[in-house]
Amino acid sequence: MEAVTTLFSQAPVPPQGGRHGKAWEPSDYELLVQGVREGLDEAALAEHIGRAQSVLPQRLRRMLPVTQRDCYPELVLPALREALSDPEYDWQAEMLLSPPPAPIIRNEIIRSGLDGLTDADLVIVAHALMAAGGRREEELLDQVTERLNGDGLMEAVIELRAQRAVRASPYSIDEDAARAHASYWVRGRSYRPWRHAVPMNDRW
Repeated sequence: MEAVTTLFSQAPVPPQGGRHGKAWEPSDYELLVQGVREGLDEAALAEHIGRAQSVLPQRLRRMLPVTQRDCYPELVLPALREALSDPEYDWQAEMLLSPPPAPIIRNEIIRSGLDGLTDADLVIVAHALMAAGGRREEELLDQVTERLNGDGLMEAVIELRAQRAVRASPYSIDEDAARAHASYWVRGRSYRPWRHAVPMNDRW
């Protein structure tokens, strides 16, 4: 009687390593070290220690120096082979070390100088520079004025000047008149096209 051949036969399942699914022991790692030092690739290492090849990358990475454990997967085996080429490399001690936690990266921009000032602070600084009137203050005021004009804050400086004039005067001052005077005062100090023509020795 002829043997019956099934039409749909299952493909043979490749046998797993002899120690597949069993807990890892020191002897497994020692065999792994031996195979790496002999130059075996991952497939040959898996056969050498009787384990599935899919579990090797994680185990190999744990034997690397802590500082190298974040390397690319394809570099794990070459890096470990290089480390193990040093007879003094203590792979067992390295396995006991845990890598430091990855630093938390925040997309935070810390600004300094004029860029670090809020709009309200910039208005106060601008008013103080205008009132001071010194040479160094004028140089800083040139920088401040660029941002005041760019951010539309010049009117806020005028308003601040008018409010302070009303509060400081012992007499009753019309608010419209105070604002008109403040506008003249602020714009006269923030726009000085003639000052660049004045010799430095004559400025005070």
